[in-house]
Amino acid sequence: MSPFEQSVDAWLSSMEVRLRGFVRGDLFLIAQTPDKEWWAQVIDDATVTAVLIKDLLAEAKLSVGGCLEASQGRSKRISVKGKQVYAYQLIYWAGNALIPSSEDVVRHKCHNRRCINPLHLTHGTQLDNVNDTRDR
Repeated sequence: MSPFEQSVDAWLSSMEVRLRGFVRGDLFLIAQTPDKEWWAQVIDDATVTAVLIKDLLAEAKLSVGGCLEASQGRSKRISVKGKQVYAYQLIYWAGNALIPSSEDVVRHKCHNRRCINPLHLTHGTQLDNVNDTRDR
């Protein structure tokens, strides 16, 4: 197994711990919105979500730079619990048991929107994303 595969496998193993440890705290209840509730339901359904994320990563094609590309041409969209999201959003937010605010976006450190490698994803604001593109 390559160091790359070991890193992704380690992230997947820790993902299951994060999903099982997710708790809706008091702050969640105070700031709850329909979108936040949807993400919480996805994370609460840990077994199904973990399988979906593992399947997405297993089907992705390894490209130059360690990117795992889920599709050709455009970013892959998937339907989860009646809502369409980008695969990279599901992997980042649900895989890290995080609930995004309306200002949060998933950023690609590799600048490849087709990439779903969890090690290439981070979060920030739309301004951060614009600055990444400008600074590239």
